[in-house]
Amino acid sequence: MDNGYYPKSLRDLVQQPADAKNWPGSYLNSTKLPVDPWGHKYIYEYPGKHNTNGYDLFSAGPDGKPGTGDDIVNWE
Repeated sequence: MDNGYYPKSLRDLVQQPADAKNWPGSYLNSTKLPVDPWGHKYIYEYPGKHNTNGYDLFSAGPDGKPGTGDDIVNWE
């Protein structure tokens, strides 16, 4: 939100976006994005399909398949 909008991708947390004027540097202590406890990449969508005024962030869970019952999501 330093630039007035949500990141377009998770990569924007570790690498400055071209249009970011107030980027303070990496928001993480690494240049690598974290993975979920099962070793899968987190899934980020902006704008969100479920959070239409924000973003969706989720883990595909143990099976690694998005859209199944074991997903861990930031929406109800």
